[in-house]
Amino acid sequence: MGQKPPLTALSAFIIWATLGVFGAVGATPHPLAAQVRSRLDLGGNIEVGGEEERYLRVLQIAGVAPLTPWSIQPFSPTQTRLLRVSGSHPWSQRFASDDTASSVRFLRPKARLIGNSAFPFQDGGGPTWAGRGITGEIQAGVFAAWKDVFVQLAPLAFVGQNAAFALAPNGQPSNARFADARFPGAIDAPQRFGDRAYGRLEPGSSSVTLDVFHVLAGISSAPQRWGPAREFPLNIGPNGGGFPEVYLGTSEPINFWLFQGHGRVVYGELGQSSYSADVAGQRKRLGSGLVLTALPRGLPGLEIGGTRFIHRPWSDASNVHALLRPFSGGGNIIGTSAAENDLFENQTASVFARWALPAAKAEFYAEMYREDFFGKFHQAPGSLVEKPDDYSTFTLGFQRVFTSTERMIRVLRGELVNGQVSHQERTERGFAIPLPPYIHTEVTQGHTVNGLLLGSPEAYGGEAWRLGMDEFSPAGRRSITLERSLRFDWLPGTPLDGTLVHPDVIFDVRAEALRFAGKHDYGVTLIPAIDLNRNLVAHHDVFNLTVAVVARGW
Repeated sequence: MGQKPPLTALSAFIIWATLGVFGAVGATPHPLAAQVRSRLDLGGNIEVGGEEERYLRVLQIAGVAPLTPWSIQPFSPTQTRLLRVSGSHPWSQRFASDDTASSVRFLRPKARLIGNSAFPFQDGGGPTWAGRGITGEIQAGVFAAWKDVFVQLAPLAFVGQNAAFALAPNGQPSNARFADARFPGAIDAPQRFGDRAYGRLEPGSSSVTLDVFHVLAGISSAPQRWGPAREFPLNIGPNGGGFPEVYLGTSEPINFWLFQGHGRVVYGELGQSSYSADVAGQRKRLGSGLVLTALPRGLPGLEIGGTRFIHRPWSDASNVHALLRPFSGGGNIIGTSAAENDLFENQTASVFARWALPAAKAEFYAEMYREDFFGKFHQAPGSLVEKPDDYSTFTLGFQRVFTSTERMIRVLRGELVNGQVSHQERTERGFAIPLPPYIHTEVTQGHTVNGLLLGSPEAYGGEAWRLGMDEFSPAGRRSITLERSLRFDWLPGTPLDGTLVHPDVIFDVRAEALRFAGKHDYGVTLIPAIDLNRNLVAHHDVFNLTVAVVARGW
């Protein structure tokens, strides 16, 4: 089996620290206080992008769950207690009040199989990567809580057949041919992870969290989401899975009268695949980031905020200047000694807004992302004022609940993302080819972890939309989603003026069903897809069928 790297130092530390805290918690006689816990997903912390998180978001806009910020995930234990409602709603039986809960309990094991008939197609976030053929995933663990300390150990392992398929030519020899089609030397996003079975063992959604006096601190490897996007988060999302990190922030919004503020700062260890060159002789990076959101007074349900994330060589982890970078300026004053753009540094940032309106049973949200530093504030080239959309991407989305009873909730949702570069000027930056988000010529892994994008693949120089309907009942969930995504419309050697280019576009229908059976649940996903002009070859249309089945709580 290819690609089985050992756990990184920080990953190993998370596991050992988690086991150590489990030992301490398990030795105490103190049970958990009365609580509401779910029989969804793993049944521990609320999983980013999981069934519980998606359902609670719908309950919030339906007016059943309280208004709490949704743009910083995973949620703190304080927010989790607030959100795990126990009133009347279709899934109320999946949330069990338990006054005698043990301080230590097993999580609900999960097993998943994903099959792709013709080319890689992903069903959900990472770290599992589903290539052509069959991919299997398993996850299990334990959860514990004692006073203000919360511990979850939930390792994940997957292995995929990774069968052969036609790659887009990138002009690279040998194993480098598996690398990204457009920028194989500027982003760690392989088209295929080698020519044999591919698997990994990850610490998964493991964490040790201290939640006390409105302060949240801990270590974690769980997936994250920054910003309001449900389908296409731009800066940090669950596509790449999690990465080992330490973090500090607020456990719930703090009242500053004019607004309530909520935030988190993280420092993490980012790995790479075998298809990316080292940076400064190192195969891992320091990722540092900050996410902030504000809830203005008198406008319930509105949250506005921003994110920032910075990549640097791992050796900078002991550098005070590097650790303070998330709090420093974001400009690059061109032509002066005050320039802040270090050579081996890649910066990303975004601003966002979300407005949940329970009275209208709807929510609307937007996010705008920028790569790299802006130049001067108000003077070309690269001015923030004249060209705010330079090197940018945006996402727009909504959800609207049409039926909301104790037995049924129906919701319509839609979201689009646009990371294309045709509308953006590039000549003043000195480049002759289109530059998509997420790449970097010095930090050659770009905005990735272990070969997967930290943001959304559809935003990587492409665009996409999804329009779907969900139906929640006591029996489970049924969903249907129409999707379109432009993979790319440029490859090395194609005309830059767009002539004789046939864009690579995927259309698909995603049908999902989740069914409850006692304390267990089972799900199936069918995604028939047609890839038009695959790899920019005119009329080379390839059909793929994705079938995924999952069982939890067995």
